Amino acid sequence: MTGDAPDPLKDALDLQIRVRSLKALLELQRWQIEVLNDRLYSSDPGGTAARRLLALKRSETEPLQAPQAVNDP
Repeated sequence: MTGDAPDPLKDALDLQIRVRSLKALLELQRWQIEVLNDRLYSSDPGGTAARRLLALKRSETEPLQAPQAVNDP
């Protein structure tokens, strides 16, 4: 074998390492989301305030729409 020839075994091992790394990163991000979710949606007063602040920030970024009249479809 020459040094320039592709090595399927090495490629498979590299891919396996990348998959493991991505799975570990995904687990870390899942944990971070769970922690943030617990903080935002907790039943204590701080969680309620965080939900209200999040709703306010979302409403600020949404475009304003004219209210519909009662008889409008």
